[in-house]
Amino acid sequence: MRSRFLPVILSNADVDLSRLVPRLVGTTPVVGWAFERVCRYYRARGCAAFFLTGRAESLHRDLQRSGAAHAYFVAHAPDGDTLTSRADPFFDAIACGDEAGARSIARHSPREARPGQEHLEDFLYVRLLMQRFFLGATDAEVGSCLAKFEAAVAEGPPSERLEVCRALLTGDGEAFHAAFLTLIDAHRAWYETGLQKGRIPEEVWAIDGCMFIEGLALLRLARAARLSIAEEYPLIPSLALATPRVSHEPGSWRTP
Repeated sequence: MRSRFLPVILSNADVDLSRLVPRLVGTTPVVGWAFERVCRYYRARGCAAFFLTGRAESLHRDLQRSGAAHAYFVAHAPDGDTLTSRADPFFDAIACGDEAGARSIARHSPREARPGQEHLEDFLYVRLLMQRFFLGATDAEVGSCLAKFEAAVAEGPPSERLEVCRALLTGDGEAFHAAFLTLIDAHRAWYETGLQKGRIPEEVWAIDGCMFIEGLALLRLARAARLSIAEEYPLIPSLALATPRVSHEPGSWRTP
């Protein structure tokens, strides 16, 4: 189902970007909330354009801008102003194939969780992916991070993200497929329930509830790990998984 809000989302994001981005270029200190909004607007515009036109290039281009903006932010932000688990733009960079951008985000993101500001399991999930795919960590370092992740979720409900990570690390395509479908179902249920109960506005559901960018990023990592994946998954159109053909310039975010 396509939301009636898509043209408005696209137009609003375009206007917001044209107003906000010029204020951030060359200004110091960098302002976290402003860069967070810029990343959000780029992602929303890219997804809305993709839904309306079916052109993956529009999606990939704006996801790259989102990742590039966050890479700039984490590289210039004061100590204590960044959280590793606040990772939507990291997944944006992976989803559009910008490995250099994702690596830059990983390199400048905190190596330790910030208690009281993020959940340990959320930090370890993102940190594990950063170590395995972008930081050249040793098997021992990756294994240590995985063990901490397992311990962090041991007393809670089953973690789909933990199972996805285990499959990526072991190269188990069948286990990845099963865990990934469960993760998609959980993502879809969260947004659909939130929409029905009025907790999530339709304009948020229309983007995040209908396009699973984190999932798109995980599929690219699965390909990098040489896992066999299905041709189509819910909330991740095969067109979006096409090989990106966009520039990966780190300064692209400056030109909305």
